[in-house]
Amino acid sequence: MTLNPAVTILWNEGTVGEWGRHYAAIPRSTLPQSFGYASAMAKTRGYVPRLGLIQQGEHPIGLVQVLQRRSLKLFRQTHIHRGPLWLGGPPAPDTAETVFRLLRREYPNHLFSRVSLLPELPASPEMAAALERCGFRRIAPGYQTGWLDLSLKPEAIRARFAGPWRKGLRAAEAAGLVLDVDPAAQNLPWLVRQDQKQAETKGYRSASGTLIVRLRNALHKAGGVLMITALAGKEPVAAGLLFIHGQAATYQIGWSNAAGRKSNAMRLVLWRAIEELKKCGVTALDLGGINPDDAPGVTEFKLGLGGEAVETPGLYR
Repeated sequence: MTLNPAVTILWNEGTVGEWGRHYAAIPRSTLPQSFGYASAMAKTRGYVPRLGLIQQGEHPIGLVQVLQRRSLKLFRQTHIHRGPLWLGGPPAPDTAETVFRLLRREYPNHLFSRVSLLPELPASPEMAAALERCGFRRIAPGYQTGWLDLSLKPEAIRARFAGPWRKGLRAAEAAGLVLDVDPAAQNLPWLVRQDQKQAETKGYRSASGTLIVRLRNALHKAGGVLMITALAGKEPVAAGLLFIHGQAATYQIGWSNAAGRKSNAMRLVLWRAIEELKKCGVTALDLGGINPDDAPGVTEFKLGLGGEAVETPGLYR
């Protein structure tokens, strides 16, 4: 396939605000493609963002945020994670392939340039073949998550919950729990510690506490943070952290102790989070990743909300 000359990527043109307005028009925007994420990664790991506006002719059709870091003045690490994102729905196959060819030309993978590409498109044999034709090599499976449609009325969202999920939610509502809604996530350091302890017990890898705190700092001014804690008396029994980015939000951390699990408190936390997100105009919730093979219980819990399970093509070099 030859390049479609009508498709181009404009790099670092216009203002961050203009780029952000395009980002805000994407219904299922992803957290790693948000400028707040870039700011947190810059302060935590030294990555510098590069913003690309994808155009077909003079018409914007998508965007991509690239994070780069140099070491020893010779080596360059490049991350393009959960992007590009597309305006107006997924692109035509030839358009997507042209964009990936342009990215490959701009970011070759060799001894001094290491590229990590996690494209945000549905997995399919056709897309895998297109990425290979563009010179990308698959090195790991794709990202799996669930997307929950929050554009529906609350009763319609609740009706989509699996039967056991609704039953557990009703039990939590009858348990006398008190919910603390914290749009500034003032107690985030406490929640990060609980999540790290929980990760050690359950055998999963928790996100960097420093990065999470800096994400909170970057997104808070734009109203992009929501932390909800369930209390039994004065004792926290469950808590959730969500980040809002454009029209979408991401479920970042969920924690509960033995008492919280017994009372199904996390279901109540998420239900209240859905109500709060709808008030903020959020129309899509990324459930923060699923892993049917290694974490079937967490996967069942998240998909019990009735979201759409999706999988991307893979991680590429």
